[in-house]
Amino acid sequence: MVLAISCTRLLFYHEGIKQPAIENHQSLSKFLYSNGIDTSEILCFKDTQALNTFYRSGIGMPESIFNRDKKFVDYRNSIKDCNGMVSVFIGKIDSINLVSPIEGKLLEHYLENVVVEKTGNKFILENQSYDAYMVVYWAKFLGKVTKRKVSEWQELAKKENLNGKKMRVILISVDYQEMWGISKDQVPEFDF
Repeated sequence: MVLAISCTRLLFYHEGIKQPAIENHQSLSKFLYSNGIDTSEILCFKDTQALNTFYRSGIGMPESIFNRDKKFVDYRNSIKDCNGMVSVFIGKIDSINLVSPIEGKLLEHYLENVVVEKTGNKFILENQSYDAYMVVYWAKFLGKVTKRKVSEWQELAKKENLNGKKMRVILISVDYQEMWGISKDQVPEFDF
């Protein structure tokens, strides 16, 4: 058992996973930029209550896929499938609109407590049509995992866009935010 715990901690260390800290626009921009991730739109939850609701909701992290009608589509063959399969699904963007959506799960519900991190203003999705939407939840405290997966998914979406398909990627930080006015003592410690 000690070996398993030690290996787990070593894996977290290797991946750069650490305890959450309080972040701000500058720290998030620097992290994203240094990892080659687009910094033009940094979004987060509006407050700690919205973030806690997200964590308790069981919403698919790190990503959720929506069809052209902004309805949630479960791309997995089985509920046990991991998010690694999203890459295959993105590559078949036409199939996103052929899969039956999950009733009642709409993109607007996923975005209702999301704000622009720099200003704190409510995020409003532009009035433009897309073939698919992908909401990606990420965190600075997840280190290399964020870098690897977010970069990969952004590149796949960019490739689809270059091939004439329109996929909108929406990145939402699940980090604790300075703009919420919280202290370091209010940030929970995860039991790694």
